[in-house]
Amino acid sequence: MLKELIVRNIVLIEKLHVEFEKGLSVLTGETGTGKSILLDSLGLITGNRVDYSLIRNGETEASVTAIFYLVKTHPVKFVLKKYNIETENEIIIRRSIKSDGKSRCYINDILVTRNILVEVADYLIEIQGQFEERGLLDTKTHLSILDVYCNHSDLLKKTKHSFEKMTELNRIIKETEIEEDKINKDNEWLKDSFDQLNLLDPQFNEEEDLDKQKKVLLNNEKIFVSVNQVKSLLEEENGLEDLNYKILRTLEGIKNFGLDNIKNGIDIVERTKVELEELRRILNNEISLANDTKYNLEDIEDRLYELRSQARKHNCTVDELINIKDQISYKLQKANTSKQELHNLKIELEQAKKQFTKESNVLSNSRKNGANKLCNAINHELPHLKLEHAKFKIKFDELQIENASNLGVDNIVFLASTNTGAVLLPINKVASGGELSRFLLAIKVVLESVSHNRTVIFDEIDSGIGGQTANAVGIRLARMGKAYQTMVVTHSPQVTSKGNHHYLVQKKDTDKGTITSVQELKSDQRVEEIARMLAGNSITDEARKAAAKLLNNN
Repeated sequence: MLKELIVRNIVLIEKLHVEFEKGLSVLTGETGTGKSILLDSLGLITGNRVDYSLIRNGETEASVTAIFYLVKTHPVKFVLKKYNIETENEIIIRRSIKSDGKSRCYINDILVTRNILVEVADYLIEIQGQFEERGLLDTKTHLSILDVYCNHSDLLKKTKHSFEKMTELNRIIKETEIEEDKINKDNEWLKDSFDQLNLLDPQFNEEEDLDKQKKVLLNNEKIFVSVNQVKSLLEEENGLEDLNYKILRTLEGIKNFGLDNIKNGIDIVERTKVELEELRRILNNEISLANDTKYNLEDIEDRLYELRSQARKHNCTVDELINIKDQISYKLQKANTSKQELHNLKIELEQAKKQFTKESNVLSNSRKNGANKLCNAINHELPHLKLEHAKFKIKFDELQIENASNLGVDNIVFLASTNTGAVLLPINKVASGGELSRFLLAIKVVLESVSHNRTVIFDEIDSGIGGQTANAVGIRLARMGKAYQTMVVTHSPQVTSKGNHHYLVQKKDTDKGTITSVQELKSDQRVEEIARMLAGNSITDEARKAAAKLLNNN
């Protein structure tokens, strides 16, 4: 609900602060007093593009501030949360414009873009009869309006769930097909690589072992000569083993003379004997290994070349070839199973499509039934608003499943014609002005609670009507005012008399120039204003009595 409007330096307004209440508020005043200026100011709050000629003559900056009261469950709070704008029970929107072409939008003192302002304001206020691409005139809102009228929340949940499942399966299938296509392109290379690695059968630490064997083979002759030389030093007469034996025999000859150090010396010599025997065994073993080498030098070099060539091919170390082989094996196995997985996914997708089609058809049929009721109710309202030749219809277009959304397969547009035999056109294409405003009023009256979170403002709704028709318009506006805050700019005394609150827009000449002001009228002041509307400038007692009668009949 709009609580306060503060306007500074907009055309004829120098400084204006108006407080509004619940119910139906009427704004009246003579032609040219500035009622349209208030609507232009509110247009800035809704996010309309800036017309810098609105800045008051002689000023460099203008601003409009609107304060809205929010109920606890107001849906705009979710939008504000999305943009990290904190709020509790009210929201303050401020729009400032400067003569140098700069403008700023603020929500609760947070600087925001114009697009964010439009998104937020659409939840708060709707001006009918002036801004053709917003509110009921925005064809994108028609489907949701019909769904609210039909109370489709449960059907929408089911349709949304089945659509999301179908969409997710489509996504998974596309990803799987891309992966399969990639695997298929690489399949021959993978098979060839696996066959090569499988035949090569690399072993862990094999490169290191082969390098050692290669080194041995390259130095085999030197090793053989050196080993035999050492064996000779061990085994020949007066060799190490012979000398060790002689030392041991000599020391044993004096070990019983009580010399502890000699006993220690004998232990050392005996250990040396064992070590020398171990050395001889090692040398004999090396000669045996040299004669029994698994590969010859050419075989080893060929094996190392193959291993290293594969490592270069796969950009890894030789030891990592074992893991590469396993990875390729997994990819080949996955390629074999992905076709079946893809087949199963496509079967599941077809089932999901059938489920979505079923859910969306149920929703669509319910919409069509609801649309008939809505059309009948609106068409019943039109004659009361002097639109007896007008007609309202809802056009349905069925979308192909590829173009469907989580709202189903329906695309709808509100159609209207204002004259007998005229072609039905989208409602935003019918005549503007009071005729269009009354058409929109008929829709609003039938819908009632659809826009209960927003303040709705009508302009020019009484254009070309009077008497009983104007009275009927006023009754319906008052009915709307009971459901949600409604405002109307009017020249009709019948409409004015139905208001819960009455605001007079007037202008006066001052030293600073002509200034527009807004005053909320009390009971006796309302009588005087309605009398002026009835009689013109020369207000008679009869006009005052008629005005009082209009007010007392409500």
